[in-house]
Amino acid sequence: MHEEDRFPLWAVYVVLLLLGAALGIWGAFLVPLRLPGGVEGLADVLAFAGNIAVGFGAGRLARDVPAAAMPGIGWLVAVLAVGTIARPADEVVVPSSLGNDPGVGVVGTLFLLLGAVGAVIAIMLANRDRRRWQSPATEIRANRT
Repeated sequence: MHEEDRFPLWAVYVVLLLLGAALGIWGAFLVPLRLPGGVEGLADVLAFAGNIAVGFGAGRLARDVPAAAMPGIGWLVAVLAVGTIARPADEVVVPSSLGNDPGVGVVGTLFLLLGAVGAVIAIMLANRDRRRWQSPATEIRANRT
């Protein structure tokens, strides 16, 4: 495959950044959600598993380690933007507490932590599989330069 035959990698990066941003915004609004039975933490599972799945899938499909990082970068930028933009009446998307429910603060903190950890794990997995992506012809070409 010639380099000119590949889909423009910058377009893939932009789509992956937007996908990560959508995942981050969706998860941020799920932080205060309680499932039936009082179960909390759906946002945490989504942040961790979503960033691993999307990042690793992106890296594997694009055969490019930076592609694995793009969803995590988009997720982080979106979550920080949603969390720091001032809104009227001191409203926040990821609250530290909600009424008498201090558990929302724990869920919000874990959301930020697990999302970042999931993005790093996706990059590490993609980096580990990088050797599998390289064909023998690619390795010969890389050794000549």
